Amino acid sequence: MAAEADKTGVPSEFPCPPHRRRGETLERAIFDAVLQQLHTVGYAGLTMERVAACAHTGKAALYRRWAGKDELVVDTIDHVLPSPCDLPDHGDVREDLLDMLRLMTTFLNSPAGCALESLIADIEPDGRFARLLHQRVKEPRKQMFLAVLRRAAERGQVRPEAVTQLVADVGPALLMQRLSADGPPVPDAYVVSVVDDIVMPLLRAPVNARQAG
Repeated sequence: MAAEADKTGVPSEFPCPPHRRRGETLERAIFDAVLQQLHTVGYAGLTMERVAACAHTGKAALYRRWAGKDELVVDTIDHVLPSPCDLPDHGDVREDLLDMLRLMTTFLNSPAGCALESLIADIEPDGRFARLLHQRVKEPRKQMFLAVLRRAAERGQVRPEAVTQLVADVGPALLMQRLSADGPPVPDAYVVSVVDDIVMPLLRAPVNARQAG
């Protein structure tokens, strides 16, 4: 195992899949291999050859599915993140936001989340890969939070003026800032505080100053 770890760039605590796979099982093994490589060698050091070796498959299996490493890495990140189609629906905006931010926190606290953090720090902001990541991963998930706010406005739970991308971005941005500043894990108490102390006050109807007086 040590020799193979040296060959593929994967340390022993992240063992490569032991057998050749096919179909969905092979795809999962490839995604696991991508995350392992991102963790150990970063985006710059990741190659299709390394991923294929770690997944115990041939490069042809990768190139049948992906044109290159940009598409492969983006699909991997898309696979491990919560799907933008799976919106929580508790009937209450606070519970929906807590659910989504907790899912995000669980991911950020995981090895896959650490790999994504390293990936973001390792890429050129204006490069092709960054644009692809934004289009296929970041933007659809930004829309998830906005969709939750729109639905809550239809229920009368938030003021319509608060249904903006800026407000929708507040919770995720604070989690990312906390992760960058202090590292994982992001505690659940912080998630609850973000929702209750920051986001919910932004969503509530403002008090009329004259009525308050």
